[in-house]
Amino acid sequence: MLIGGALEAGNKNIYDAILEARDGDGPVCVIPTAGASPRESMASAVNRIDHWGGDGTAHGILITVSAPDRAFDPEVVEEIRGCSGFFFTGGVQARISRVFLPKGEMTPVYHAVLERYREGAVVSGSSAGASIMSDPMISGGTSEDAFSGGVVGANGTDGVQLLQGMGLIRGIPIDQHFLARGRIGRLMTVVLEEEDVSHGLGIDENTALVVRNGRGRVVGASGVIWVDGSRAHYPSSSSARLAAEGLVVELLGEGDEIDMNTGSVTPAAGKERLGAVSPLASRRDTSRDEQLDRLFNRWVFLHVLNGMATDGGADRSVEVEGHRIQLRGGDGFRGVAWPERGVRGTPYGLSVGPIEVDILGPRPQSSASRPGGRR
Repeated sequence: MLIGGALEAGNKNIYDAILEARDGDGPVCVIPTAGASPRESMASAVNRIDHWGGDGTAHGILITVSAPDRAFDPEVVEEIRGCSGFFFTGGVQARISRVFLPKGEMTPVYHAVLERYREGAVVSGSSAGASIMSDPMISGGTSEDAFSGGVVGANGTDGVQLLQGMGLIRGIPIDQHFLARGRIGRLMTVVLEEEDVSHGLGIDENTALVVRNGRGRVVGASGVIWVDGSRAHYPSSSSARLAAEGLVVELLGEGDEIDMNTGSVTPAAGKERLGAVSPLASRRDTSRDEQLDRLFNRWVFLHVLNGMATDGGADRSVEVEGHRIQLRGGDGFRGVAWPERGVRGTPYGLSVGPIEVDILGPRPQSSASRPGGRR
């Protein structure tokens, strides 16, 4: 259960999905290792889960960076083995890897979580608790940092940072707060630059991707982005630091499913097509398309995709961080949604794709616009 952060206490669908995926009669164990105030975040998560499941449904296990030895404690390991599921709270994902996988060493507590996961226990996490489930794990940096500096290690500052994660999902890095914080640039950079990574997931706030047997289903208020770099190629003529053609992006909304082995998307039945013949077309906020030059700002990428959905995937082009990004609807393009309102004025359950993306050097100046050029 990959939750993109900012999970609202009233999001019954997500809490129900956690409870339905339990294995056994034990509690859902809340692990607050990522939090700056772990006791408080643990208590909050326990109360929320108990609200939906009844008193005693959740149980906190205090494993923190200030007491890392608990990751080796046999009593804690036994507690872990009795859990029907897990909920990792948000905060800083590097704290989880530091405690559960110190210097890459697999602790007994890590082994116990992995054992229960393989037996069928649900492992859920919000924000940092979602990122930690992948390996490699995105741990920091902005989209602007990524486009200017690329992929860097744990001590890098001028790029997107990667660390070792728990590896429940391997080779598919997971990003969170995704549309709300404009993180498309850093996920595309990781997919294009990191060896052995050809796909990535971006989970938006108050939204989850429920993954079972290689298939993911979207639950929640917003959407999930799938980035596919498996067919991307790299033009040698580009002057941009990051250059690629043929990247594919999909936006999945509530109820949509994705086969994570093939990238095939199945939209939820009953969604309406967006466009001139649909009453939902009037909901397009065309002013957002004018913000293309701020593609990495909060929510802008969501509105760009909404605009493409309503006009059948018409091309967009933007220059950002010394790169020209071109977007266009791909073969079998869809733009569908439920008839209700969703996040930030976009339709609920918005589902858009495939979008083909080229990242190139900046557009050459015409001779008329160059200093001394012909006018």
